Amino acid sequence: MATQKSEFTVPVTEFAAALLGRPEVGPRAQVTAEQVAQMLPGTAVVVYIIEDLDNPAWTRKAIAGEVEVGSTLEFSGGTLGALAENKTLMVFEGADLQREDYAHLDIRRTVTALAYVPLLVDEVLFGAIELVSYEQRFPEAMLEALHQVAELASPALAAARSYESERNASLHSISRVTQMYDLEKVFNSTLEMDELLGIVAKKFQEVMGVQGVNLWMVNNDTLELVRSAGFDPTVELGSAQKPGEGIAGDVSDNGEFVLIDDPADERLQNRNAGHEDAAIFSIIASPLMEHENLVGVVESVNRLDGAPFDEDDQFLLTNICETASNALHNASLLQAERKVEILEALVKVSGEITSTLDLDRVLDAIVNGPSSVIPYERAAIVLEQRGRLRLKAISGTPKINPQDPNVERLQELLEWTSLSKELIFVVQHGDGGDAEVEDGLERGARAIAFAHVDELGVHEVADLDAHDMPPTPAARAGDLLRSTICAMVRAPRGDPRGASFAAAARKRCARMRESRLPAPLPRARGRTLWLRRASRIGRM
Repeated sequence: MATQKSEFTVPVTEFAAALLGRPEVGPRAQVTAEQVAQMLPGTAVVVYIIEDLDNPAWTRKAIAGEVEVGSTLEFSGGTLGALAENKTLMVFEGADLQREDYAHLDIRRTVTALAYVPLLVDEVLFGAIELVSYEQRFPEAMLEALHQVAELASPALAAARSYESERNASLHSISRVTQMYDLEKVFNSTLEMDELLGIVAKKFQEVMGVQGVNLWMVNNDTLELVRSAGFDPTVELGSAQKPGEGIAGDVSDNGEFVLIDDPADERLQNRNAGHEDAAIFSIIASPLMEHENLVGVVESVNRLDGAPFDEDDQFLLTNICETASNALHNASLLQAERKVEILEALVKVSGEITSTLDLDRVLDAIVNGPSSVIPYERAAIVLEQRGRLRLKAISGTPKINPQDPNVERLQELLEWTSLSKELIFVVQHGDGGDAEVEDGLERGARAIAFAHVDELGVHEVADLDAHDMPPTPAARAGDLLRSTICAMVRAPRGDPRGASFAAAARKRCARMRESRLPAPLPRARGRTLWLRRASRIGRM
């Protein structure tokens, strides 16, 4: 009997030293499992820890021997559930158990016996040691020695868990501080409001780890959705809300934070109507405040991990909103300053216009004055004099030379655009472009081509199809303006010269296609033949 007790004696000094040499839970659990496995050869050992006492579950931390176990197990099921209920050393004979009782064990051998040792600190269960014997029952002396192992392992594992919690909390705090510093730096990297709004929405989505973010800004007495990041089909960009019309509208009314973590909430049900396939199951909304004044609302929908939002998410969103509010305030100050500059420029130009009756001075003030607030390379004005359009003022040019080739091209361009009563706006970015630019050019060209047909008394329209377009959108748009022409002739209806004018226009168009140069505006016996770039007639 004395020999048996000596066989199961725990080497306290070595075991304690091994535990102290490893500060984390995993290594200490592994030392414990190996120490127990050495006491009875052929025994498999698993050490579990309960990481969250409020939402308990068995988390595997160490394994020794021939056994496989999942990383996380149900707290109240099977033999482990019995231990959780009794909190005392428990031994089960294999013959007395059903396979479902220890279904959490992935084993290929017959189980002779199972033993469970609770790990307690101040009568609170925070872990367990599971023993699986394939060859023999557990000797009584070994079971007594397990109490000694538990007495040493329990405080060591509890201390390691506290150490990891504090360390993780510190690392999390450092990570949050770093995130806030990065956000502060990114948000204050620009003072352009349009650019800043996009950055705010994108960064909110990244930091929060959510499916979508909506940024609503105050517009008079309503909220307008000005930017969004991610995916949220329940609202559309540009939509507006008033108090009582939605979650963001309610936040704008009372200025209070909203957290909804129940998919059955009436507010979510109303918002998800018609979008059941991509429904929102959780949402948080926070006001954007500037010196106690509401400037907007931020919504975050659906965490990417599938969990509902909690108080930690609320705390994070609140802090981010404070950072974003400061950046938006600075951008608004720049906007206000620009408005003041624009007003000053308008007052200056208006003063110069009203201070003289000299037409040249008035035109010069119009083309040069706005350059203080609107950066542009050139501004020009043409006026109709004696039935013809004449170039009267060019910014930065005190005296206009009509024979200058640049002036001639500008004269032709302005004559061409003068036939449209609508604003013509064309944008080209570098040598490339995009579909939006191409579509805008096409719409503008069509509008120019078909404006004032009735007013001009046009009766002859020559439609010339475009040749093969270049592959890039910008090149296609440019070719669209050069390769298709409507020749509109100011002549009495039935006059045969109208057809000849149209034929001349076709020839000019053909030469223009070959040279890739803009077609000039021809004249014929006092009557103007207007060459107007546009897309194919009849599909307007």
